Amino acid sequence: MSSKTPAPVTLHAVTKRYGDLVVLDGLGLVLEPGRVTALTGPNGVGKTTVGRLLLGLETPDAGSVTGAQDLRRSAVFQEDRLCAHLDAIANVRLVLDRERRSGSTARATAEDELARVGLEGEDASKPVRDLSGGQRRRVAIARAMAAPSDLVVLDEPFTGLDAETKPAVMAYVRERIAGRTAVLITHDPAEVEFFKARVVRLRRGPGLVV
Repeated sequence: MSSKTPAPVTLHAVTKRYGDLVVLDGLGLVLEPGRVTALTGPNGVGKTTVGRLLLGLETPDAGSVTGAQDLRRSAVFQEDRLCAHLDAIANVRLVLDRERRSGSTARATAEDELARVGLEGEDASKPVRDLSGGQRRRVAIARAMAAPSDLVVLDEPFTGLDAETKPAVMAYVRERIAGRTAVLITHDPAEVEFFKARVVRLRRGPGLVV
């Protein structure tokens, strides 16, 4: 990648509707390159919608999103979105770039990422439909971290992790997203503090610019 500082990812007066429901109304938001921005606020204010706009999964009804189109992007969604019939290793291998996916080290790379979230041996080699909810969540996190990306969207990524597992997984994610532009969608102030994130609190109503 070039050493040139990338242009910030920016939402310019973005409005998004679902039918008659206005979820975002003229939102302006600039993401600082290489830093974690935490989106907080009550349910229904459009936090997940912002993430989907950044990933190119939604388009604004008004306004625009710039700076994200040419970036490699990855995400941990609220849903795990795994290939249920594949094992954990195969799920992670799916997101590796062509060179790593087809090379002899592909399996080792996937195994290493999964080991970092505490999935090894038999658990890493069984179909993910046979894993517990917390284990599937860790596969989804490892997959997103393994993907070559410049922009990472984390939508309540640690939901479903038990208290014993969560600290190590959070530390792994913090290490892996260092230097990348990231958006953390969360209701947990402890997560915001852990990632030293810039906080953007969304609210209902028009014209929020941050």
